[in-house]
Amino acid sequence: MRPKIAFIGAGSVVFAKKLISDILQFPELSDCCIRLMDIDATRLRVAEVMTQKIISKLGVKAICEATTDRREAIRGAKYVICAIQVGGYKPATVVDFEIPKKYGLKQTIADTLGVGGVFRGLRTIPKILEIAQDIKEVAEPECLFINYTNPMAMLCMAVDHTIGIPMVGLCHSVQGTSSMLANFAGLKYEDVTYKVAGINHQAFFLEFKCRGQDAYPILFKLLDDPKFAQEKVRFEMMRRLGYFVTESSEHQSEYVPYFIHHGDEMISKYEIPIDEYLRRCEATLSTWEKTEADLLGPDGDIVVQSQSHEYGSYIIHSMETNRKRVIYGNVPNRDLITNLPHRCCVELPVLVDGNGLQPTHIGELPPQLAAICRTNINVQELTVKAALTLKREHIYHAVMTDPHTAATLTLDKIWEMCDELIEAHQKLGYLPDYSPAKKGTGRSLAEVGDKVFASIVQPDLGEDTRYELLVDNQLDEKFESKIEIKLSEKTKDLAKLEPIPVSVEARKQISQLFTLPETLKDTELTLFATSKDRRLVGQPFERIRQGLFDVPLLKDETTSELTSLRHCGTFIELYGHGEQLATGNLAICADRLYVYLKVNDTKISHNIHQPWEASCLDFRVGKRGPGSGSNRLLLTPQNGGQTLLDHLGNPVPQHKFETTVTKQGYATFGAIDLPTLNIDPKSESFLLSLNISVGALGTAHGACRSEWKPESGLNKGFVLCRAVEHSDVKD
Repeated sequence: MRPKIAFIGAGSVVFAKKLISDILQFPELSDCCIRLMDIDATRLRVAEVMTQKIISKLGVKAICEATTDRREAIRGAKYVICAIQVGGYKPATVVDFEIPKKYGLKQTIADTLGVGGVFRGLRTIPKILEIAQDIKEVAEPECLFINYTNPMAMLCMAVDHTIGIPMVGLCHSVQGTSSMLANFAGLKYEDVTYKVAGINHQAFFLEFKCRGQDAYPILFKLLDDPKFAQEKVRFEMMRRLGYFVTESSEHQSEYVPYFIHHGDEMISKYEIPIDEYLRRCEATLSTWEKTEADLLGPDGDIVVQSQSHEYGSYIIHSMETNRKRVIYGNVPNRDLITNLPHRCCVELPVLVDGNGLQPTHIGELPPQLAAICRTNINVQELTVKAALTLKREHIYHAVMTDPHTAATLTLDKIWEMCDELIEAHQKLGYLPDYSPAKKGTGRSLAEVGDKVFASIVQPDLGEDTRYELLVDNQLDEKFESKIEIKLSEKTKDLAKLEPIPVSVEARKQISQLFTLPETLKDTELTLFATSKDRRLVGQPFERIRQGLFDVPLLKDETTSELTSLRHCGTFIELYGHGEQLATGNLAICADRLYVYLKVNDTKISHNIHQPWEASCLDFRVGKRGPGSGSNRLLLTPQNGGQTLLDHLGNPVPQHKFETTVTKQGYATFGAIDLPTLNIDPKSESFLLSLNISVGALGTAHGACRSEWKPESGLNKGFVLCRAVEHSDVKD
């Protein structure tokens, strides 16, 4: 069966020509199916004609298919090769150079690290994740994702931390540098062996040998040769670190703080080509028309070069034929280099055969090399964190930890430059919205108490389509947005819900009713309030069993009275903002619902007119069945919290509680007399929902309101918190 190989970004026709030629020159791969994909239909057409000419020139039976539909290109593929550039040279790359230049920050390539690498990563990671998700969903099982796109380490790390499919990042710096060093040393390349490890563009030749003998002394002699003037930055770094790095001097000079920052004299001394990547792009564009004409020419001929040193074709051939090869790849660090962070992306030898990729365990790098690598990994990890969490502050953090930027700009200038770059990329449509950060700080507004909370409740437990949206604005400014009511995956195709416009004054709350379509009336679903404004925190609402909370409260069948809550009942555990909000138990004895709750609330507040907007327990108890209605009972810690209130704030004397208030919150114990609510628990099940509102959870979290929902399969045997001292239950 011929393997299907998808090439995403096939409009990079010069690089695509090299890889496709490499693949089709292996007899075992000569009948494969090459699927080309690019968003640029013109370039895709050039790539398709080029591939057909290669097939014709080599006289092979391969099939070429072209499409602008990425998912269709990937469908059924066994290998997916990626060589995309999100935003292209113009406008995105130009923005990466021109805005930093205004702040005095000079760059050479800006595709891997530095501020240019950070923003290339931010706009590329979402697309790489889309490709990876397509591979997971529609490609062959265990399809290999072969990535050539920069920033290599950031992209591979993002996929590993989210999608988790087989993936390898490929670069040609190890092959190119090993050949270059052999040439500098006057050695035959076939006599040279080496071992390289580190991170992409910052990996080091741990061994460089000729016929088994250490050849590093030859390289160090070149440092004292006044006639030798090659790769000045890399040889200077070798002088200081003791090992030679894989990537070029123009790259190296912007990965460390020792060169560009120190001015024109240093730039001239080490022959550092500032803005080099811009010149390369311009040169490529200037020759594109000729390249296109050559590839689309009427003579039907094309020059197919011999197989290159790119690893992509060799990996595919080894996996298809079980021929063992060692390549250098970028893979997750799972105990491979022990003094680099776990699951960062490392570059090292990888054995490839019919079993796939098998990375080599290196152990510890020399400590100075690990230290240099970690300065780059810091930037990579923070950029990935920014892309995955959409937290704006991590963009600043990534750039401020970049060695070259940190040596050049003050923190104020870094923040200002990042703001301008974010705005420019967002205007071009290459970056999403990020959660707002406090101006001039590294803290997200959503992490320092300045949030907007949106929750959904049922005003009437018997009503299946009528709901209430509660919005609590904790900001010091007016909040205006359109709030979307999202549906769970299993019901999202049943109805389309229009966004709800809301306007909430600073430090105020509002309530708005909305109605679900009848198509959702009898379904199990989860509703979630969300907004493009990432200060909004939505609490999920789950409706089960035709919209009714049918509570599996457990009864003590052995005694007529409940003698202890310690060994029966339903255990409650509720969270808000990721922190524990409350714990406790519910149990039934005779005609009473007994409640014990310990609520964590470090800022107890009271609002007698609207208790649900302050520290409060909000019970809704009702009979089963549509139209049965519900009773709303409210308990605040005010005055010891001895009495439940109805929804109008009037005391309901039949239900009594005892409440103890501390600096950490309050504990309450009591009973709800069910017959007064027209409920007979002996003969029927009933409905219950419980909302808990708090003023604050610790110093880092503001107010919140969260709802407890019963889970199926609750068992006896949950031990009540020690705070309950009742030996028996009394009114």
